[in-house]
Parts: sequence; C-alpha cells; structure tokens
Amino acid sequence: MTLAQHLAAIDLLRARAFPDQPYHLAELAPARACPEAPGEDRAETEREALALLLAARWGPPHLVGLSGLLLRSGAGEEIPRPWDLLAGAVPDIQLWRTDGPAAWVALGVTGSGEEGRRLVVCVTEVDPP
Repeated sequence: MTLAQHLAAIDLLRARAFPDQPYHLAELAPARACPEAPGEDRAETEREALALLLAARWGPPHLVGLSGLLLRSGAGEEIPRPWDLLAGAVPDIQLWRTDGPAAWVALGVTGSGEEGRRLVVCVTEVDPP
C-alpha cells in the first residue's frame, strides 16, 4: 500500500459507524524489507512517514508506551478494548485526538514473530485508560 492508500483507509475507518464494538482495528501494511533502506523495517518506516502526514492534520502525536497497560492488566485491572488488544500486540503507539465520534487514531507496529512486523491502525471512540 502507498501512503495515500493508508490515509484513505484511515479516513474510511473514521467514517464507519461502531455498531458492534467501539473501535476498528486494521492492518495497513505487511512488513517487508525496505529496498530503499536495507536492514530497516518497512512497517516502522511507513509508520513514521504516515505519522508525519497525520501530524499535518491533527498536530504531533502523543507517543505512548503500552507496557504499563500490560502491567496494570496483570495486576487485575480491567483494561477496556481496544486498548487491551493494542497493549498485547504493539509495544507503543503514536496517538492523536481527533474530532467526531472516532475520537482517537493510534498507529503501531507489531512485535516480531512468524508473520513479521505489521503496521496497524486503531480508530476508536474509547478514551485511553
């Protein structure tokens, strides 16, 4: 996917209603080697480029580490969805507060695994815990 396609996907997610759950979680790009930057992770490179475009819309993102949510969850605190899902999948997010019912947009890159690293976006009306 191109950055323009990523932006279009985020706009579509923001425009969609939340009939069954108060969030939309989607993979934007599979991780592949980045030919213009050998050894770098394409998902991370694309996240940084996309974050610059989103910052032009909504200002600079909040950089949020999610390990604290895992610790709180492990201590018995109930973490609301989608934040519990994000905390289990990505170590950190770039987060924007936006207008409208889809008030939050979060970008993250999944950790390593058999499937490789993936760029994910979450659009939600649920405030971060």
